[in-house]
Amino acid sequence: MTTQFSWAKQWYPIIPLSYLDILNPTPITLLGKKLVIWRDKNQKWIVMDDICPHKLARLSMGSITEDGNLMCRHHGWCFNSEGKCTHIPMLAGNQAEVTACNSLRSKVTTYPTLVIQELLWVWPDDSSTAFEDCNSKQPAIIPESELDISSTSWHMTEVPVGYIVSVESTFDPSHAEFLHEGIGIFSPKTAVPMEHFESVGEISAQ
Repeated sequence: MTTQFSWAKQWYPIIPLSYLDILNPTPITLLGKKLVIWRDKNQKWIVMDDICPHKLARLSMGSITEDGNLMCRHHGWCFNSEGKCTHIPMLAGNQAEVTACNSLRSKVTTYPTLVIQELLWVWPDDSSTAFEDCNSKQPAIIPESELDISSTSWHMTEVPVGYIVSVESTFDPSHAEFLHEGIGIFSPKTAVPMEHFESVGEISAQ
């Protein structure tokens, strides 16, 4: 009996912390979802849908306020780390603002996040149980015994190929010295012939 693999119910390392700007939101796309990353007043990295519920403007084009909320550039609506609308300038100070801010229609979906090994991880599931479900799995991190954070620099590359080719390439041990030339120690000069190559064990979707 096979189990259904859920793409959304997984931890994904979406960006190195060194790539993030603590003063401005960062847009990113994962599994076809447009997301925005920003840091709140408690220095916690937040990931939410990159869309304002008011006029559907991209929140990544907005700014982070002095009180640590994300403000939409279009009409100044503000959202906290839980995605709740906290301020609507055109309704400021009256009951209409309270009513609008408490409406589910003004809420932005947020996603569970973790910071591990200098990477920001996200659980891109928008179900009501996402923050509970994410505790059932641990991110696929590099064992601490094999990683020296002090000497590791993460790199991101936009690969001009489809997903299948990209995944196949990760299982190909002979490409790194050529494709990743100039990154870290990779160089065609260090390439060596493969010997005694064999697959060990099985690969699962998990």
